[in-house]
Amino acid sequence: MSSTVIADRSRLASIFDAGWDFLRRADKLTPAVILALSALGVAGIFASGSFDGGDEWRKQIAFIGVGIAAYCAVAAVDFRVYKRFANWIYLAGTALLVPIAVFGVFKIGGVDFIHAVNGAYRWYFLGSMSVQPSEFAKVSTLIFLASLLSVKPLGAFRASFPTVWRAALGAGVPFALVFVEPDLGSSLVYVPVLFALLFAANLSARFFAIVGAAGALLAAAVAVDLHFYRERILDYIELRTEETGRAPQNPAAEIRSRENRDVYGYEKDSYLFLLKDYQRERLLSFVDPQTIDPNGIGSSWNVRQSLISVGKGGLTGAGFNRGTQAKLGYLPELAAHNDFLFSVIAEEYGFAGSAALVCAYGVLLFRTVVIGLRSRDAFGLLLTVGAATMMSVHILINIGMNIGIMPVTGLSLPFLSYGGSFVLSCFIVFGLVQSVHCHTKHSGAEQDSENPERAEAKPRRAEFPA
Repeated sequence: MSSTVIADRSRLASIFDAGWDFLRRADKLTPAVILALSALGVAGIFASGSFDGGDEWRKQIAFIGVGIAAYCAVAAVDFRVYKRFANWIYLAGTALLVPIAVFGVFKIGGVDFIHAVNGAYRWYFLGSMSVQPSEFAKVSTLIFLASLLSVKPLGAFRASFPTVWRAALGAGVPFALVFVEPDLGSSLVYVPVLFALLFAANLSARFFAIVGAAGALLAAAVAVDLHFYRERILDYIELRTEETGRAPQNPAAEIRSRENRDVYGYEKDSYLFLLKDYQRERLLSFVDPQTIDPNGIGSSWNVRQSLISVGKGGLTGAGFNRGTQAKLGYLPELAAHNDFLFSVIAEEYGFAGSAALVCAYGVLLFRTVVIGLRSRDAFGLLLTVGAATMMSVHILINIGMNIGIMPVTGLSLPFLSYGGSFVLSCFIVFGLVQSVHCHTKHSGAEQDSENPERAEAKPRRAEFPA
């Protein structure tokens, strides 16, 4: 009996020691910044919905609680374990996308579990809850790509082609599945993450030059497509003006309406058949808002109101819960606490608060890159580079569309925007970064204590095979 008690105490003591050792070695700065951003997000969500008594801020607190638990669980596991199961993690994340992609392509209706919201199939609905699998697919793809590129060295493009092809296919499958939901914004995240990982894996510069040229040709094709779409809009405006004696208030929305799209819609005639008219409308509202939305009541409404909100903030802002753009309904309820939360924060905390927010993100990303550069494992380096790139894309595009320098693509702001799936995925991503930090230092400390001479000669960053 006493031996059993002693064994139990010994086991508890070892668990306590392991937990204390993990906390001692953990990076303190990154979780502190994450918690500060999360708190600011809750405050912004509360302010954006306070006019109608919305309880999204309470739900966001619950999401953050789940995210913290996931962060700790992911960070506690040695990051090399994820490399071992990278293929299975990738398959699980991609498989979750398939049913939604099928519904998105064939426009299947009448199913509660998966149904369209504003014309897009992006969620699994579980009673009062919803899950967006594309957020978790980004994480699983990151793990897979980092694992693949850390195993096989890259260099000249010809010699590296099999590995590059596998990496492109690995990113291309979830990209396509998300794109057809349709969710253009989330699908575009895969592109910079893939290229950042290939660059970090030492792929030759010639490859990026060729891809850059191909990207320029694709951009030119999209520009030509938008030109013809604009011409369709102008023709419709002229036709309706002649018929009714007045110009249409929102010509783009009228063209893609159910009763007009078969006759006037451009989507059915375009050679870029994968693009939808509403996506063209968003792009054109960025480059030519006067044509696509001359009265500012259609696709450019949110951006115009966001710019007003940011401008009203001035230097120091109106103060917590004193902003008016969201409260008076100028920023739509579905956008104020999500895609356009930055403008709510800018109105209430001004330029000073916005600059502090950007600096906080800068510290978070800088610390992530530093952790990767200090890693002695190529997989750890690639994980952190991919995490920093993924979050950078979200930050740049979201803040950019809030201040009118980027087109609206529906990407959320990490740790601030409302949404359970996105919040959880962000915590998981940085849990991986914390795992790289903790377990790299732990393994290095053990090896260095065993061989001090090797510790002095050991490089401070990950090395890829030559």
